[in-house]
Amino acid sequence: MLLTGSTVVFSRYLAPSDFGITALVLTVVAVAAVFVGMPFEEALAQRRVLRKAALEAALAASWLVGLVLLALSIAGGWLLAEAYGEPDMRLLLPVAMLTIFFSGHSDIVTALARRHRRFNEVAIATLVGNLIGVATSILMVVLGFGLWSLIAQRVVIAAARAVVLQLRLGIVVVPRWSSSQLKSLGRFAGLTFFDRLVDNVTFLVFNNVVGAIYGVTVLGYVNMSMRFIEPIRGAIAATGHNLAFFFFASAQRDIAELKRRAETVVSQAALVSTPVFIGMAAVLPVLLPIVAGPGWDEAVDIAVCLALGSAIVIPARLIYTALSAIARPEYSVVANVAAFAATVAVLVGASGLGPISVGLSRIAGDATQVAVAIGLRPRHLVWSRTGRLMALLPAWLLAGAMGLAVWAAATALPALNAALTLALLVLLGVAIYLLLLAVFARPALRSLIALVRARRANPTEVRP
Repeated sequence: MLLTGSTVVFSRYLAPSDFGITALVLTVVAVAAVFVGMPFEEALAQRRVLRKAALEAALAASWLVGLVLLALSIAGGWLLAEAYGEPDMRLLLPVAMLTIFFSGHSDIVTALARRHRRFNEVAIATLVGNLIGVATSILMVVLGFGLWSLIAQRVVIAAARAVVLQLRLGIVVVPRWSSSQLKSLGRFAGLTFFDRLVDNVTFLVFNNVVGAIYGVTVLGYVNMSMRFIEPIRGAIAATGHNLAFFFFASAQRDIAELKRRAETVVSQAALVSTPVFIGMAAVLPVLLPIVAGPGWDEAVDIAVCLALGSAIVIPARLIYTALSAIARPEYSVVANVAAFAATVAVLVGASGLGPISVGLSRIAGDATQVAVAIGLRPRHLVWSRTGRLMALLPAWLLAGAMGLAVWAAATALPALNAALTLALLVLLGVAIYLLLLAVFARPALRSLIALVRARRANPTEVRP
């Protein structure tokens, strides 16, 4: 919410092209970050025995790779500047690349926090990091630093989160090379690396294709729409994955129990997360102009598409979490490769439709991940295709009905103050969805209420 809120300020000081340039730079950094810390987090978190030496070896490898990537980013900045005719990129990329040292450290320490079930510490570190980063970047943009404020936000958030999490855990992790420890991470780290790489390369190719077809101004509209959806999508996805991963991993030796847990978690998560994004899609035509101000109308349709894609894919991704918890991340790799192909195919093939093809391509990519999650036949998870579909379908139908009702109300309401209209639509959406749950999914509603009460009674316990 802090990141989305900062958009209120940035959109009034920066042009769409500034957001487009920054998006190109930061997606390169996101791909680089995959090489630095992301593979180690999952590999360390799923180990039955985790020793400090493994953390130190992972950090040493992370920083070594980071130094190489930082050196390469100097040449990369010049190449980007020449390709897009934007001289600022020469320095923007190397400075932004500093992020990977902090994000890599943070990923490794997060694995330790997950092992100790200290999820609150991760949440606090993330919150503090966002507070410091957003405050710094807003001050910079007001003082006239332009698009550098967007770069600074990413660097400062990563640095602050890493430092705060390290301090709160009270365990000092320093880099210390150990070939044997790195080798022990083995197959899981390699597959996780490839999985995350494909996911982030999709964004890199996506942004560059959008920039090549439509230019950096339209890419700025895309970046603006993502600033509304991606922070919420990322927070829900990461929280759900971290909590579910531990819950699934504790049943990895009992496939029947793992299937039962996966079915319960996926269905409950779908009932909670799907209406969030469907509701956002319904109110974005009112919400985005309030937050971003005038001049951003072309971002609305793209943002709606991003919200709809998130609604269907976020709960389905928990199926891959269940498989990763039993050291089978290859299914997620397959899904991400297929989604990459679908995204690029629709983005290029539907370019004649104009910028809306950007949003449609993201829906295609997300829908492909869902199709693989439902259609695959993993021998490691005894859960039928019909069972997986039925775990997701009720939430899709109920949230979809709520979204259509809210959208119809938005078009029918007389001209009112925009903020008042938004408040009325949100209240209407909540009321309709709760009513639909009470009528068509009462057992699920009771289960969710029981889960909330249990979490309040024992906030550190993970329950289905």
